[in-house]
Amino acid sequence: MTDDTWTTRDLPVLKPAVELFEQHGHGPSASAIETRTGFDEETVQRALRALYTEPYFDKGVEGDDQILIVGRPTSDALRYAGQWPSPEAQLERLIAALEAAAADESRQPEDRSRLNRSPCHCAGRHIRSPLVRSAARAAT
Repeated sequence: MTDDTWTTRDLPVLKPAVELFEQHGHGPSASAIETRTGFDEETVQRALRALYTEPYFDKGVEGDDQILIVGRPTSDALRYAGQWPSPEAQLERLIAALEAAAADESRQPEDRSRLNRSPCHCAGRHIRSPLVRSAARAAT
């Protein structure tokens, strides 16, 4: 059985690469990612090569068989790094907002009743746990 490199190597490199891009507005150097993660050069290079196979980044700068500068993160990279919400997270937020509004005692009773009967609110009771499980699996 092979080791899980996603959680132990690739995701821990993806997140700081995206964070550094967001902080500076351009692709970070591999050495900046090494500093941020505490990983050695070889580990960061292996992770970056793996992340480029998806790809989670647009073309960066390479030299001597190494990735020197990481390119712009893709939308998937932004989602996995937590910069953008996943569709599941957006639905969870919508359901939570509807539930909060339905429970808000400062609202008129007929408004609360209507919110309690809304399709998203009713569906939220049935799909919430599968969505949470699905989102947790996708994040790992």
